Amino acid sequence: MISVTRIARLGVRLAAWATPHVKEWHRKRHLNRVEGERHLKARNWSEAEKHLAAALDERRHSSKRRLDLLLGLTEAQRKQGKAAEAEKTSQMAIALATSAKNKVLQSRALDGLVDIQLDQKKYGEVEQTIAKIEALEKSLPAPDYKRLASSSRKLGTALLNSGRSEDALKAFERAMQLAEKSFGPDHLETANALTELGERYRQAGNHPEAQRCLRRALEIHRKSSDSHAATRDLFHLAASLEESGDLDGAASQYEKALAVADRQIGGDREQLAETQAHLAAIYMRAGRTSAARELLIHAIGVLRKKDERLEFALETMADVEEMLHHPEEAQRWRDKAAESFASRTGQAPQEAVGAVKQAPKYY
Repeated sequence: MISVTRIARLGVRLAAWATPHVKEWHRKRHLNRVEGERHLKARNWSEAEKHLAAALDERRHSSKRRLDLLLGLTEAQRKQGKAAEAEKTSQMAIALATSAKNKVLQSRALDGLVDIQLDQKKYGEVEQTIAKIEALEKSLPAPDYKRLASSSRKLGTALLNSGRSEDALKAFERAMQLAEKSFGPDHLETANALTELGERYRQAGNHPEAQRCLRRALEIHRKSSDSHAATRDLFHLAASLEESGDLDGAASQYEKALAVADRQIGGDREQLAETQAHLAAIYMRAGRTSAARELLIHAIGVLRKKDERLEFALETMADVEEMLHHPEEAQRWRDKAAESFASRTGQAPQEAVGAVKQAPKYY
């Protein structure tokens, strides 16, 4: 008869032998799902798509797990510009959530569809889908305010692109309120919502509210050491001050934005150049032509795309050269601005010269 001690020892040996085999079996069984999720986080979209699609084909999953895989696959396809495939996968996710009669899963699945509709510029459909999400969330005992905040922000984007700026502003206001309710007053998500709302107030010309939101967002972003977001806050705050006539305040904020951006790695070079162009315009008006010219040389070198920002920088450089009594150089920069304007709008170069002079000086 085998003693209890010997049985225990055999059990320990068996467990020691079996554990790595079980772990390896588990690893292989979940390999594609784990790899798909890893590549998704790393933004390796093609690899994520390959592994997630394989994971879906491998075996049966719970409704929640299958929905997670479908939504991940939707994102991977969308980020690669595969709109038709992403929409098809999204509809599969919605059908799965509906058949499971799970309102939480339905809301998540519809939220994924909204991103695709925004990419496709189907703004009317975005509004309809978000209405379904809100109805589902309101019917739940504990609505997901984070999802409602995100949906309201996406709705604001759709309404803004549809030319409904007043309705869009209300949606962004609601998004900020929901973010604050869901995350708290000092959370990064609340700060991001404040930044977006501040930008919308600035576009609407409501500078007191724009500056209030942007200063509050800036305070939160600084505390979190998010320098990229802080730079964006500083730029829009400076622009709002500039547009409301406070040039000294604007210059101070632009200078702070440049100082923050100078310490960043991988920052937005075009926003930095735009900041330099705006600060150069203020320096020019204050008679600091050398400093303005130095900033503009760098800004124009970065702003290669023919758009309003480049034209603003070129026109400002022309004004600087005129102040320095260099008429030929001033005309050369004006011709470049007109060439950009003509290329962008389809006007003849001769007409563009006059049109670009009449264009707003600050964007």
